[in-house]
Amino acid sequence: MEELLLYILIFFFIFLILYQIFLAYFKGSIIEGNTGYQDYDTSDPKNVMILAQQNAGNISALRSQFGDTQNLKSVIDDISGNVANLQSQVDGLVQAQQQSGEQLNGGSSEPITVTGTE
Repeated sequence: MEELLLYILIFFFIFLILYQIFLAYFKGSIIEGNTGYQDYDTSDPKNVMILAQQNAGNISALRSQFGDTQNLKSVIDDISGNVANLQSQVDGLVQAQQQSGEQLNGGSSEPITVTGTE
């Protein structure tokens, strides 16, 4: 039974490693070569605002990529609040364990001597 569990765990971790390698090579989102890129008319000599148009297009593309940062910020704030709450709970548990240990020890700072074990 233990050997079967061991083989299942080994297979599971090998699968996870291969899956990460697969994700690294076949990434779904395209960052470079953005598909939303629009070509500008650079052959028009009357168009003196080509750089401004290119910058505006680049800015709008960046805004669309980073538009979800506000949502991400709220998620991070929620997580940091949860971490602070968990830290206070852990501190309370440590203090309760320390008090229980002191009660068992009779409030003494020296360890209990055990007799009759020889």
